[in-house]
Amino acid sequence: MLEENCTRRFREEHLSSRHRKGHDEMNSRIPGLLLAVVLMVVAGWAGSTWAQTNIPRVGMLFLKTEQVSRQWHTAFYRQLKSQGWTEGKNIAFVYASAHDDPSRFAEAAADLVRQRVDVIFADSAPAVRAAYAATRVIPIIGQDFTTDPVAAGYAESVGRPGGNLTGVFLDAPEISGKWVDLLKSIVPGLSRAVAVWDPSAGDTHLRALQRAASAGGLQLHVLEVRKPEDIDKAASSTIAGRPQAVIVVPSPIMYLESARVARLAMKQRLPATSMAQQFAEQGGMLAYGPEQDSAYQRCAALVGSILGGAKPGDLPIERPAKFALVVNLKAAKALNLKIPDSVLARADRVIR
Repeated sequence: MLEENCTRRFREEHLSSRHRKGHDEMNSRIPGLLLAVVLMVVAGWAGSTWAQTNIPRVGMLFLKTEQVSRQWHTAFYRQLKSQGWTEGKNIAFVYASAHDDPSRFAEAAADLVRQRVDVIFADSAPAVRAAYAATRVIPIIGQDFTTDPVAAGYAESVGRPGGNLTGVFLDAPEISGKWVDLLKSIVPGLSRAVAVWDPSAGDTHLRALQRAASAGGLQLHVLEVRKPEDIDKAASSTIAGRPQAVIVVPSPIMYLESARVARLAMKQRLPATSMAQQFAEQGGMLAYGPEQDSAYQRCAALVGSILGGAKPGDLPIERPAKFALVVNLKAAKALNLKIPDSVLARADRVIR
């Protein structure tokens, strides 16, 4: 009996000793295990953050942030995706806005430079001007339907820009003559017109329009619009000049305020034309200018080329490949005007 008790006590003490030893060993390993887990989590977080911050970033420079949601920007993103660039996967967009005030483009462009984006897409003449003033290092893709890029000093030549800027540009003065010809073919005895002009885009189209008006025997009155609120003020001024038509000179403000300008023109019973297709879509009588989706696709293709390693100085400056004439028959009928068959035959779209 004594032997059995001793044996049992020995076993209990031995097992208790082994349990304490195992428990102590486990306790000694816990800090190491915790450290390893923490290091793995940190490494994973750092790796994820590194991956996110090291994908290329495209700075998007607009007059207002709301432009991002517009349909024609869908064409831009779709084109990039077709070249293998998908937002959130291998590309990121950084947006900067002039907040509806062209004078603030410089501030917005400087912000993109501070953030060290990999390429800047500048949408409009004042945006391109501000981006180019902000950097000579970061590649810039510009969409500018006003400026001559060589005369402005952006490029050495159209075929080989040589610097950090390329894009899609339209400085063709003949388009202004087409606006005059279209209106003269529709409005009987047209002799007086008003040009609504935003100086922030430059005076290339305005000067061309003045020459075309003079050559066509058209008296042209110019109304300056520097901010959206000026459009309403300008509307009351047009009555005094007794114009017979309105020509909207292209600029970012005029583009984004197409609906307002069209509405005011119709209120005063004035036929009007613009470069922006959406002007006719939103109630204006005519629109003639570059086909916007196509132009945005070309800009996106150039952005994709830059991200792929191309240098902007080696990429030729492009011209808009497609132009569109949009006729709003509803607006013409409301103004008691008949659109000639010759104009309708040339129209790419007729809104009935």
